[in-house]
Amino acid sequence: MKGSTKNIIPTLSELLKLEHLVASTGFSLLPKQPVHSVLAGKHASKLRGRGLDFEEVRKYVAGDDIRNIDWRVTARTRITSTKVFTEEKEKPVLVISDMTPGMFFGSQVYTKTFIASQLAAIAAFKVLKNGDRFGGLIFDGEGCQIFSPRRNRAVVMQYLKAMIDQAQNLADKNYPIQEKTQVVDKALLRVISMATHDYLILFISDFQSVSASSKKHLIQLSKHNDVILSRISDPLEEKLPQSKLVLSDGNLQLMCEAGKKNLGKKYETNYQEQKIGFYTEMEKYGIPILSLNTIENIDTQLKSLFKTKLKTKRR
Repeated sequence: MKGSTKNIIPTLSELLKLEHLVASTGFSLLPKQPVHSVLAGKHASKLRGRGLDFEEVRKYVAGDDIRNIDWRVTARTRITSTKVFTEEKEKPVLVISDMTPGMFFGSQVYTKTFIASQLAAIAAFKVLKNGDRFGGLIFDGEGCQIFSPRRNRAVVMQYLKAMIDQAQNLADKNYPIQEKTQVVDKALLRVISMATHDYLILFISDFQSVSASSKKHLIQLSKHNDVILSRISDPLEEKLPQSKLVLSDGNLQLMCEAGKKNLGKKYETNYQEQKIGFYTEMEKYGIPILSLNTIENIDTQLKSLFKTKLKTKRR
């Protein structure tokens, strides 16, 4: 990396400074939308419980207030259905952080883990400032750490320290790069068990090799929750350099020459096809994706990103 070592592993003091960014600038991760908005705190949602204005009837899910069951619709359709009302109310927030070995990568300025930690910190401080409950899950190649949503600073500090510790572990140990589809699936299943409905879920990852089952889990979560994905990429992953490049999984090495047999062009085409396919499928289900990189600082990226309204199709 061309940047200094301070851009590889975040420190707690660096992450704490981001709280001033949120407080002093009124910084928000919110597109101006009533639903599918990122880290809104108190805002109207179609999925809320009892309120003044009737919104719709939907299928009953475990945890819904039984007083809102629409018995006429239930009798007609033979599917237990519940009335949904618009109500302004706090929304529990879960931040899911991918800290697998593949995230400890950056070719120029920052590592993906560094940007992921910063985004998680900003999200946490925004939630804390709004007085909502913050919780989340951090997963690596071996397991995951779960933080139950709470409305206090302690859980935020625990979460940030856990991310820093995991980033340090990635730096200290020579973890081999492994296929992580099963790890992501397990993490999402844990999230599904935590977030039954009415949660706001921010999932931070590079989303490399997203499996069909992972997509299915994300879609399932989005049915009764607001799900936002933050995809962190590095320019070297998008386009191979024309010079010779040594690739390694931690055990084996491979010499790669992008100019031979149009290897670089084929790689770039395949990368873009997978990326566009993933974006298109998520958009179909109203799941927005925030695209971040490892070149620009987090402040610049987010300010630029939210100048443009996120476009999502409503279900």
